[in-house]
Amino acid sequence: MKKYSIILIILLFILFTSCILLTRNTVQVLKVYSPNSVALDINKNGKVELNEKFTVDGIETFTSKTSDYQKAYAEKMDIDEEIALAIGYFAEKYAQSLLEDKNIKYKKLENNNIIITINGKNYNKIFNNSPFALSDGKAVNEKDFAKQIQLAKSSQLKIYNNKSNKYHRLNCKYGQLAHDAIILPKNQLPKNAQSCKFCENPIVENNNTQQDENIKQEQQKLKSVVAKRFSINDEHIKLIITDLSTVLIPSNKCTSEFCMELVKEINKSQKSIDMALYGYTNIPEITTAIQNAIRRGVVVRFVHDVTSDGGNFYPDTLTFAKTLAESSADYGDAIYQNAIMHNKFFIIDDNTVITGSANISITDISGFNTNDILIIKSPEIAQIYKQEFEQMYDKKFHNKKAKIKDNENILLGNSIVSVYFSPQNSIINSVIIDLINEAKIYIYVPMFVITHKKVSQALADAASRGIDVRIILDATNANNKYTTHELLRKANVLVKTENFAGKMHSKSLIIDDKYLVIGSMNLSKRGNNINDENVLVIENSTFAKYYKEFFLYLWKKIPNDWLYKNASSESYDSIGSCFDGIDNDFDEKIDMEDSGCFPHKLKK
Repeated sequence: MKKYSIILIILLFILFTSCILLTRNTVQVLKVYSPNSVALDINKNGKVELNEKFTVDGIETFTSKTSDYQKAYAEKMDIDEEIALAIGYFAEKYAQSLLEDKNIKYKKLENNNIIITINGKNYNKIFNNSPFALSDGKAVNEKDFAKQIQLAKSSQLKIYNNKSNKYHRLNCKYGQLAHDAIILPKNQLPKNAQSCKFCENPIVENNNTQQDENIKQEQQKLKSVVAKRFSINDEHIKLIITDLSTVLIPSNKCTSEFCMELVKEINKSQKSIDMALYGYTNIPEITTAIQNAIRRGVVVRFVHDVTSDGGNFYPDTLTFAKTLAESSADYGDAIYQNAIMHNKFFIIDDNTVITGSANISITDISGFNTNDILIIKSPEIAQIYKQEFEQMYDKKFHNKKAKIKDNENILLGNSIVSVYFSPQNSIINSVIIDLINEAKIYIYVPMFVITHKKVSQALADAASRGIDVRIILDATNANNKYTTHELLRKANVLVKTENFAGKMHSKSLIIDDKYLVIGSMNLSKRGNNINDENVLVIENSTFAKYYKEFFLYLWKKIPNDWLYKNASSESYDSIGSCFDGIDNDFDEKIDMEDSGCFPHKLKK
């Protein structure tokens, strides 16, 4: 018996050791710079460190960055340098789809080289079977490579700097200098984009000194351009608006004003953080801030949505909930099957409320989508939200909740604030339609989706009274079969569909330089009658005028063509949508795989 016990222990030890060996070199790919250059999360801290950048051994291909070596390689293959750069760009997108944010195994070689294995398959073999692989001065798969040349020519890719609003040829030194630029097809550039006078309209200079001076001036311009931020605040309220027209590629990096403010407030917390969130995506800086708060002794509670099959729209939600001692979800009762917990609010230390239209998602946190966020410093407002949160935390969601009292006409400095919750307040019928009917000058509506017939009729009636009614609608939802925007257009309401990669995710109304309506609720029956939602009405002239300025700024950016047509959300209609790595129209096809982006794409 003793002999068998020893054998069992030895076998268990071997198994344990094997598991360690198998998982020791499993890490996440943080960044794919090119098909043969990556950053791995060796330190498991979610950040790229200097010692975490590696070269993938045995990968030879073009990239989107100019170099003397690549130029010479292109000449050897009798390919124009710009075509080689375009193929390099497509190669980078392919490599990113294989590796970025994936867990891989790696083996270190000499000179900081590595070999990568992903899902048990050798990355080199996968890439070297692709149309982008090169070897000894020629394409590995010549027939497929020829198709990529045709695709590169037809795409007419340009470097677009959304800060300077200039576009460049792929081999332009000024375009390559811009760290915040993206690559787009020429026909997907904004109509008001200006061409680089040095590469698109070259000026011949005989004086090298003058050329050097021009380079210095262009570099200085690139450095001096600062991304425009939209926010306004007083001692009680801060309003942040994110701009989908300037952030054309989403990221999980905490660089937006909203994300930085959220992390700052979490880091200041001393007692409690209550979160009612539709879903949660792991944004490293937010997750770390919450974990640090828990270590400080802050009580963190989480209420979230759960679908009828026990999942969530954002796959990180349930994993995040399991890391917290206290969480609750709308699951397990038949009344909850067709409703969602759609709130997006934080209550911090019972004196700060952060709410609005933004989810904790990569597309919302980065400013890729347009959202509006309110940070309110008020124990009274926090107490109203606390009552709502406690009901949901106690498994009372949707129609099982009680109506919150004393929630209207709260004086905060120069603002009068009212807070409403769905479905108890029937917000559209009892609040929003009344505000629309009382409008005297204008009603501007940045809105994700409009399907509610009564509110649509009220907007149409307002337009017939001579009120300036304008709506910016999300492009994807312009194809929703329940949308009422075409009926609104027929009633002479001005409706533009946005034409950018990101979503018009706001759920807001701006009325008469007087009222702001901001929250999580779309203008839909479900939002009004079934879902858990929150909406604030803020009477403050300064804030209303500020939001109006943003709305009109965005209105001017969207061409008038989209007053009459609906921009397709993943196509050349929508700026950046074919190169952002996002399934913008939810058809499970991304970028070049979507027929809207490459209807002329050559079939294999």
